[in-house]
Amino acid sequence: MVKSMFAGVSGLKAHQRKMDVIGNNIANVNTWGYKAYSFNFQDSIYSTSVRSSGGSTNAGAYGGRNPSQVGYGSTMSSISFQYTTGAPSPTDNDLDCMIDGTGLFLVGGMVNGQLTADGIKNSGLYLSRVGIFSVDNNGYLVDDQKNYVYGYALKEGTGIPEVPAKALTSTGSVEIQVDETNPDDVKVTIMGITVGNVVAKDTAGRVAAWINAVTHKVDMEADGTTPVKPVTGGPLRNYTIQRGDISEVTGAKPTVKLTITAKEMGKNVTQFTTETTNNAANITNINNFTAPDNTWETTPGQDYEAPIPAEFNEDLSPIQIPYDPKTGAQYNLQSYSISDNGVITGIDTQNRPITLGQLAIVAVENPNGMEKTNGYYFQLGDNAGGVEVVKPGSGAAGFIRSKYLEMPNVDLANEFSNMITTQRGFQANSKIITVTDEMLQELVNMKR
Repeated sequence: MVKSMFAGVSGLKAHQRKMDVIGNNIANVNTWGYKAYSFNFQDSIYSTSVRSSGGSTNAGAYGGRNPSQVGYGSTMSSISFQYTTGAPSPTDNDLDCMIDGTGLFLVGGMVNGQLTADGIKNSGLYLSRVGIFSVDNNGYLVDDQKNYVYGYALKEGTGIPEVPAKALTSTGSVEIQVDETNPDDVKVTIMGITVGNVVAKDTAGRVAAWINAVTHKVDMEADGTTPVKPVTGGPLRNYTIQRGDISEVTGAKPTVKLTITAKEMGKNVTQFTTETTNNAANITNINNFTAPDNTWETTPGQDYEAPIPAEFNEDLSPIQIPYDPKTGAQYNLQSYSISDNGVITGIDTQNRPITLGQLAIVAVENPNGMEKTNGYYFQLGDNAGGVEVVKPGSGAAGFIRSKYLEMPNVDLANEFSNMITTQRGFQANSKIITVTDEMLQELVNMKR
């Protein structure tokens, strides 16, 4: 009879442990990435009263007999978690993401040197199903527990975006002789666009003013030290009249030398012509700059420098905002996005896409062989089996769902059902102890 009491006590302990598991599942009903645990019973040690024996067909022999055994209650067989993907929950954070599959993120402290799949187990890094990511002050991608997020960094010299357009610059000069006796205008045009007039109307016979095509007048001193303001418009992106140097007056026809810088995207500025009215001025060697004293130099330009597509290293490393090779500073990113295959892209202040890197996913052969640590992290246990690092979207490990977090896979209806059966099991085992006690009491009372 005492054995039944021992069985009841073991049943109470086992059901109490199962209730611990159920309580933990319900407590984490809103924990991102949580995997529900299940408690498995097994019957306890057995006492054999009669051992089994085989039968014999010989004359006078007897048949076989089954064993007679009685157990000592129940105990825990195992506690395992259900490694299924939880439902996606949308968020407003551009860097939040979840894995739709069986893989895990690789996070942890900074690891120096190359990191491969074989070195993950002894690296001190963690595995996680929770993708609450952000960028720290050094431009590294980190989770909400300050751990670096590992993936595939950019190969040096790749992932460089297009650069702003570089202007073609053309510079030339021309000398214009103005007849002081007729002060009518001399029109100067570039690429068919009138950019200004040279006007001779001072008493000394020198060019006194430059009037541009938009009727903005800029007075020029006799020594030519005042530059003319830039003029923009027409098919040219921009062009600038730098200054007019007025030569010494050596005769009735003073000379002004105009230096013109024209800048335009993708076009070669070659035409520089003038027009006169009423033959008011003598124009010297203007068309196409054929005069020996005039020069025309062109610096090639282009609309943009084509981007260099991103390529990724094969070794693992923390993901970081790359540096601009032209400025040596990190790109200033304003927003982020993560593709299905884990490529993280930011948009900089010039509205250019900047690739940061690609997330790595760890595939574990036996997920139940992982060991849970603080928070939502796992570590590889001795029974986890093989480990493979893959790129998202390349297999059963899954792909990335951006702006979602994984909800727990706790089934509340199932947990409450288990709670009821566990409570009734606990009550039944306590009843065994009570009844056994009453039987012992009856046995003691037989003496009276």
